[in-house]
Amino acid sequence: MKKNILITGASGFIGSFLVEEAIQRGYRVFAGVRSSSSRQYLSDPAIRFVETDICNRHNLEEMLLQSAEKYGPFDYIVHTAGLTKTMDHFAYTRVNFGGTQNLVEALQNTRLVPEKFIYISSLASYGPGGSDKKPIDPDAPQHPVTAYGKSKLLAEQFLYRHENFPFLIINPTTVYGPRDKDFFFLIQSIRKGVELYIGNRNQLLSFVHVKDLVNAIMTAMESDLVQTKRIVSDLSNYTAAEMNGTVKKILQQRTLSLVVPAWIADIVAVFSEYAGNLKGTVPVVNRERLKEFKAANWSVDASLTAALGYQPLYGLEEGLRNTIDWYLDNGWLKKQVAGLQTRPS
Repeated sequence: MKKNILITGASGFIGSFLVEEAIQRGYRVFAGVRSSSSRQYLSDPAIRFVETDICNRHNLEEMLLQSAEKYGPFDYIVHTAGLTKTMDHFAYTRVNFGGTQNLVEALQNTRLVPEKFIYISSLASYGPGGSDKKPIDPDAPQHPVTAYGKSKLLAEQFLYRHENFPFLIINPTTVYGPRDKDFFFLIQSIRKGVELYIGNRNQLLSFVHVKDLVNAIMTAMESDLVQTKRIVSDLSNYTAAEMNGTVKKILQQRTLSLVVPAWIADIVAVFSEYAGNLKGTVPVVNRERLKEFKAANWSVDASLTAALGYQPLYGLEEGLRNTIDWYLDNGWLKKQVAGLQTRPS
């Protein structure tokens, strides 16, 4: 008998890859989406769609009861739904914390608590590491510097207050891969010949390819872990210069390298927000994100995740090559550079 798994936020970047991985592993997959959500990357006929409005507890309870009556209860729930971009800082708390609270309480009210509830949080809930350059580990103190990170921490703290609830928290570092629009901004900038740094070139960073992340999530879900958390990365740390250098190598692109002082970046962010407000969009460079861009240490220690048997398939160069190939194949990047060395995805 196949086990039932609900993936909320299934139409998102991470969620759509989780759906694919769960199908490959033989689960009966339920994709939690809003009525307005795009289903562009959810075309597999094995997918069962359920409308999930995490800000509406009554809607969630009805969905849980109806699905349980028709298919049986969910054995696992992977909760990826949330808000990642907004200029309304209160909305982060309302959706990321409030939505998680609604879902957990709906499960408890309907007595349909799953075997395990996986909450996809973020490294942002920790905030940057210290000036001693010590990598962030799961037991590190959490001092988020953005409204987004604070909302994720509130959701984590809420889960820890439920001693009998079978939760597991996953804190990914920077996630990249095919379909990702945020990382595309950096790739596109380098492709145009501009290599930007805020403050210095030696900022410590960590990354994980989206396919490695979903593998780590499923591996942790299928383990005995409960009521704890795990950080996920590719098990290595890099400087900003190393990461940009890898992109330039793959694109065979020469760049103008610019180290922008923090105070100039602050001014740019203000004007960027103003332009975004006029267009009704959230700019990539804004004052909240700038707090993370300026931080010197985002290195992590993901050894506890590796101890579960997780082994990433993509180092940074291989993962970036896979991602850039996808951008090229799907027309996000134009194939303008003669002799560009890429590999099939």
